Amino acid sequence: MLELWIKGNGLPMNAYPPPKLVTTGAYKIFTHPIYIGSSLLSIGISMCFQSKSGFWLISPIFTLTWLALVHGYENEDLKKRFPECTWNPLLNIPENVKTKRQLKDIVSVYCFVLIPWLIFYQTIIFIGTPVNSISTYLTLENKLPIIEWTELFYLLAYPYVIFLPFVLQTKQQIRSFIFDGLMNISIGIYLQVIFPFVAVPREFSPTTILGEILLHEHDLDGPVGALPSFHVSWAFLSGYYYTWCFPKYNFIFYFISILISASCVTTGMHSILDVIAGFILFIICIKRETLWIYIRNYFEILANSWSCFRIGKLRVISHSFYAFITIFTGTFLLCCLVAHTYTIVLVSTSSLVGAGIWGQYIEKSSGLSRPFGYFGCIVGGAIGSILASWLFSIPLISILSAYALASPWIQGVGRFRCVIQGCCHGRPTNKFIGILVTNPRSRVCSLSDLKGTYVHITAGYSMLANLVIGMFLWRLWYSNVALTLILSLYFILIGLSRFVEEAYRGELQTPIYYKLKIYQWTAIAFVVIGIIISILPFDDGASLKLIWNCEYLIPCILLGLFTAFAAGMDFPESNSRFSRLSD
Repeated sequence: MLELWIKGNGLPMNAYPPPKLVTTGAYKIFTHPIYIGSSLLSIGISMCFQSKSGFWLISPIFTLTWLALVHGYENEDLKKRFPECTWNPLLNIPENVKTKRQLKDIVSVYCFVLIPWLIFYQTIIFIGTPVNSISTYLTLENKLPIIEWTELFYLLAYPYVIFLPFVLQTKQQIRSFIFDGLMNISIGIYLQVIFPFVAVPREFSPTTILGEILLHEHDLDGPVGALPSFHVSWAFLSGYYYTWCFPKYNFIFYFISILISASCVTTGMHSILDVIAGFILFIICIKRETLWIYIRNYFEILANSWSCFRIGKLRVISHSFYAFITIFTGTFLLCCLVAHTYTIVLVSTSSLVGAGIWGQYIEKSSGLSRPFGYFGCIVGGAIGSILASWLFSIPLISILSAYALASPWIQGVGRFRCVIQGCCHGRPTNKFIGILVTNPRSRVCSLSDLKGTYVHITAGYSMLANLVIGMFLWRLWYSNVALTLILSLYFILIGLSRFVEEAYRGELQTPIYYKLKIYQWTAIAFVVIGIIISILPFDDGASLKLIWNCEYLIPCILLGLFTAFAAGMDFPESNSRFSRLSD
């Protein structure tokens, strides 16, 4: 902060940022030293006072919050205020050039990839065996012998990975490895957190020194952190990059990777499923660009697929199918959780009405006849939940937390409709990241006048965020976590993800207040609401059970058809209010 005050002529305040860019002191090492230091301080204080909530809840949320602020506002603001300034701190991802790598590039690999992985992995080991855990071992594996001497190959994985950064020769190679490594960590750690899979090391009596070492490693590793196997993904990822540097020895490096992977089974440290999952993770990492191109092309086709057919004066638009599927599956899931059809019908109807009122108020100047807004849906749903709780004597926390569990999936599937309709579209970007929308019926072309311009797939970003959040909340529910925490985290995590998403959206009709879009302000409000919910005295004894019942199908189908009509059908020749969705 002294650097910002003395050399930047300001203080770390987004409302009144320093007029000069500071690249000295701590800023010469990190891009955001104050934020990084604050997170470390929060973790340290939590450990010092043995605060479980501080360590497991407050510190992670605090870190996610400043990350959302950086990627949702500050990075773009810095580019606008200092468009010609270059800033290359010591710890940074190298440029995509084939020039010789520097020592700081090697250090960046350890700081961005290997050390964070070690911390996250050891954290999972520290958490221990989850509630209601599931073994990944197949029945046939119980008869497999432990081959003690293969511990040599299992141990080989550590130096095989650790020394790789020193072998990489160019900035481009290190940059690629950092991205692949971060993807390996992100997907692997997330899956290990989400799925309650374990692989208890198989028992044996050691007869050699390597057997003694293996037995000691059994004690250190534990049954968690098994699927996907990082031993496999790191071994193949390292072998892949060793072949970049020594292409003549491709066979040798991949053979080493195979031996390391096989040793995961022969030492009893992992199951066959763990190994297969680790290899699939490796393939995903090295094929990330190919996968992105496939996903991008799919969304581009979908974004240009607007079509319709007529039933008399009624126009049925193609995206009405997704509106139906979204509400049908969502309300069916809610009915199975709450086990009260009238409650779900009441709350879902009030949610739709709230979404319509919000859309009319916020987007009244957009030229749309019947817009709907997500935040209005939440407000309407909250009002409906309070009313339903009073009418049917159901704990309010049960209704709200059921919607917290279902909403990420409802919104995620509903985004397919957004892609076709062109609402919630992104701002202009480059060809590799963006999609090209040319269908004149899409709102990208008809309202925002971005026909022929590559735009961010923000609806796709939202799908990914909802998938990640949705799976995490269900994992908490599976672990019998208090419903209050699930509801609180829903608001906090959705608010943070929406704040970042809005930074990449490009609808012209969205109002901006004090440098932030209105939906970024509502996203901040969501985070605050989530924090408040976490301290409210809800019924701690309330719980939710997922019970499938076919009697819920008919009302859910009717609700789906009603929503499909409201969000995907109109009367284009009519000039009546609410009669049209698009021109």
